[in-house]
Amino acid sequence: MKSEGASRYEEDFYGWTQWQVQALAQRQVSELDWQNLQAELEGLGRQEYRELVSRLTVLLGHPLKWEYQPENRCRSWFLPIREQRRAINRHFRRNPSLKSSMAEAVEDGFAAGVDLALRETNLSLRTFPEKCPYRFKEAIADSFLCDTSHDWQ
Repeated sequence: MKSEGASRYEEDFYGWTQWQVQALAQRQVSELDWQNLQAELEGLGRQEYRELVSRLTVLLGHPLKWEYQPENRCRSWFLPIREQRRAINRHFRRNPSLKSSMAEAVEDGFAAGVDLALRETNLSLRTFPEKCPYRFKEAIADSFLCDTSHDWQ
């Protein structure tokens, strides 16, 4: 037989969250749905990692286009680099422990960044390096490759 918490979780997720928030606020430990709370907290952590990889995908994909197809440089490549540099720095300020996953996130983001560059250019896969040629600290630096510390041109 399902517990009341598990049943609420499956039938009305929003209602379940509100019930859990109330139980936490009132320190009603016996009302907490421990199994689903654990799963949701783990999911929140994965979501923060996915957001980082998503931002790295854009940040690393656009500099690839910038570097390997310089004749097509434009504002629509410049602005995403600027936006993602700022967003990644903000994301780390809010989630500093994500830095421990940086190497894996850069690897994941670079692979997807190559795909982004392939979709948005006429370049072949063999044009791009197999491993990320940029160090993370370089990639997020305003002055690296595409200087985003100033306005476009």
